[in-house]
Amino acid sequence: MKQDIILVGSGGHAKVVVDIMDEMGSFNIVGITSKELNPGSVFQGYPVLGNDSVLSEYQRRGIKYVAMGIGGYRDNSQRKNVFEFIKALGLSFINIIHPSAIVSKTVKLGEGVVIFPGAVLNTDVFVGNNTIIATGSTIDHETEIGNHVLVSAGVTVGAYSKIEDNVLIALGAKIISGVYIKANALVAAGAVVVKDVEKSERVFGIPAKPLKNA
Repeated sequence: MKQDIILVGSGGHAKVVVDIMDEMGSFNIVGITSKELNPGSVFQGYPVLGNDSVLSEYQRRGIKYVAMGIGGYRDNSQRKNVFEFIKALGLSFINIIHPSAIVSKTVKLGEGVVIFPGAVLNTDVFVGNNTIIATGSTIDHETEIGNHVLVSAGVTVGAYSKIEDNVLIALGAKIISGVYIKANALVAAGAVVVKDVEKSERVFGIPAKPLKNA
C-alpha cells in the first residue's frame, strides 16, 4: 500500500521531487502546499491544497508524512524555516531518492533528504536533515554533511570532508578530500576548494579564496 504524503512547495525543485516520487512508486501524493498557487489549482497533476497552514488540518485527517519540495539555489534559510515549522506540527519528512542514484548501504541519512538522479554517495557518508544532493553530484567515503545543506548539480566532494549546517555549494564546485567547510558558508559555482572554509565565508575561484581576496 502506498504511503499518503503531501508535498511542500511548488517551484522548479518541487517539480523534480514530484518526478522522483513518481519514479519511486511508493507514495500517494494527496496534494501540494504552495504560497504562490491558489487552492484548487493543479501542480504537476496534483491538487493545490493551500499554503502550509492547511497541514494541521490534514494531520488531523491522518496524514503523517510530508516531502520537502523547496530548493535553495541562492539561500537555504527558507527551506530550513519551513522544515522547522512543519516538524513543530509533529509531522515527519520522508527521504526522496531517485532510483538512478547510487547510495552505499553504509550511508546514513537524516530526515527530509532529497537525492537527485545520478548522484553517488559512497561508503560511510553521513547526510543530515533537510539536505539536497542534486543531479550528478558525488560524495566520497566518510564525508559528513550537516543539516539544511544544498549540494548543487555536478559537485564533487572528496573523502573525509566535513560540511556543516546551512552550507550552499553551487554548481560544479569541487571540494578536495579532507576539507572542512563551516556553517553558513557559500562555495561559488565552479570553485575548487583546497583548504578549509570559515563560518559564513563566501569563496570563489580556482583555487577558491574568500570574496574579499578574490
